[in-house]
Amino acid sequence: MKKTLIAALALSLLPVLAQAQAPAPAADPKSQSIQTADTGWQTICRPSAKDRAKQDCSVVHETFTTNDRMRIAALEFVKGEKGRVLVLSAPMGVSLKDGIEITIDGANKQQASFTGCQNNGCFASLDISDKTIDVIKKGKSLSVGFSDAQGSKVKADIALVGFTAAINRAD
Repeated sequence: MKKTLIAALALSLLPVLAQAQAPAPAADPKSQSIQTADTGWQTICRPSAKDRAKQDCSVVHETFTTNDRMRIAALEFVKGEKGRVLVLSAPMGVSLKDGIEITIDGANKQQASFTGCQNNGCFASLDISDKTIDVIKKGKSLSVGFSDAQGSKVKADIALVGFTAAINRAD
């Protein structure tokens, strides 16, 4: 229940997501090559649900296709009662059974199951330990991967430049 509330709160700040698909390259029909742009790592603060005099801050990053600015992945690191939760968003049309995975510098793979979809995308959440936050702070790239409904793999590589400063501001 608390994860659902955290995910709902986190998703309230994310803009409406349209389905994003790019043509698959001719060489490999099971993967997609997508040119991306991103928002960078941002710290977002809003009044706490428990105490309106306090602020709850999270760290947000969104990745878009460059040709049409369709969002293909959104990440939000939210403080929970027992640590951080990473809320991930993927576009409609993903394969729900395959879930979503993240890796840091090609290692530290973590898998999350999609918890549901709304008109603005499909969502998953993952408990993130302080140890994993430290690995991310030291990393160069975080990859988010999922499959579309046709089984093609979609992967977004996200630079971690600015993550440490953003997460430190959120604390």
